[in-house]
Amino acid sequence: MRQLLTLASLVLPFVIQAQWTPMTVGTMSNRSLSEQGGDLYCASFPAGIKKSIGGTGTWTAVNTGLPSNGSNYYVQSVGTDGTNLYAGTESGVYRSTNNGTSWTNINGTLAASNTVYANKFFSTGTNFVLAIYEGTIAQGGGIWRTLDNGTNWLIGHSGMTSNAKVNNVTKVGNTLWASTSVGLFTSTDNAQNWTAHPTVNYAVFGLASGNGTLVIASTFGMRYSTNNGTSWQDATGDPASPTDGEVVFFDGRFFTVLNGVGCLRSENNGAAWTDHNTGFGPVDASAQEEFLTTTNTLYCTALFDVYSLAATNTAVSTITDPHGIILFPTAFDEVLTLRGVTRESDLLLIDGAGRTCLTQRIVPGGDQHIDRNGLAAGTYRALLIDRRSGQQTLLGAVVAR
Repeated sequence: MRQLLTLASLVLPFVIQAQWTPMTVGTMSNRSLSEQGGDLYCASFPAGIKKSIGGTGTWTAVNTGLPSNGSNYYVQSVGTDGTNLYAGTESGVYRSTNNGTSWTNINGTLAASNTVYANKFFSTGTNFVLAIYEGTIAQGGGIWRTLDNGTNWLIGHSGMTSNAKVNNVTKVGNTLWASTSVGLFTSTDNAQNWTAHPTVNYAVFGLASGNGTLVIASTFGMRYSTNNGTSWQDATGDPASPTDGEVVFFDGRFFTVLNGVGCLRSENNGAAWTDHNTGFGPVDASAQEEFLTTTNTLYCTALFDVYSLAATNTAVSTITDPHGIILFPTAFDEVLTLRGVTRESDLLLIDGAGRTCLTQRIVPGGDQHIDRNGLAAGTYRALLIDRRSGQQTLLGAVVAR
């Protein structure tokens, strides 16, 4: 007999969503954060760079060798390739080979001013670093790449228009995605050449990927794609016309910070967004800068401090009545079947530790078949999330044999 799974078939603890925790950096205008060897490095303007050993110790200035004007260090960014640290200053790019103890200028002929400077760094390791500039390509900004730890810098924005300002770079599979003021660009040769993405020719501030979905923060708000960018859908719960922002995928969810709005979170792959500012100071709740993700922690820099958010390893926050939706069989080998869904949704299978182990988009009407696709044997909670409203329906437990 096929069984309808309801709340009566499974007793679960309620999970309290984690909130942001201030890290008491002791500086203002915290622009950028990086992690190397377990230590955190924060670029604050104009205090320079501060280091926290283990990410939990006190914050200590590490500015030796950086350009200064009296007690001011005009540092805009900090990044790492896993071995070396890089600082983007208004006087050029600097490198530290000794964990911030000292810094050396490696700027060469790159632009350096209070309007054109390295605003972010992106690296996939193996001596490959991209310096992402605040200025437009015509101003000497764009992207500059190095394959030898900054000894030489090469053009990294070939194929982009001269009026483009690059906001962010994200790697998805073997493809680099550049979010720019004039649209999205992709590169499959480590930023040697870029191709304009045909469906997005408007300002994009950031892109993230997770659960088979691309999500962008754009001038038209948050948008998401389930077909690798071929088409995009508008999200709900987000502001209409942000002017800046970032987006990341962390702990099975998407997070975004939008200029003047604050932090939002999506539990259903970017389709709907809700406020997630608990723990931020009253000003910092709408004055956030950049994200940094590590294995178990999401960090966010803000005007008066840096904040951390611990992974909860769960996607369950609200439980509602199943309304006649049937998922069967309760014990399966290769295929599950979902019946009775009337709204476009996502089905998540969550293990006992709260990790999302399988996600599938569900379209309304008819039986939907969910392939096991290598899912490990075990018991999983089945969660259905409406892509528009964000409503979550806990269907119960299934067993992969």
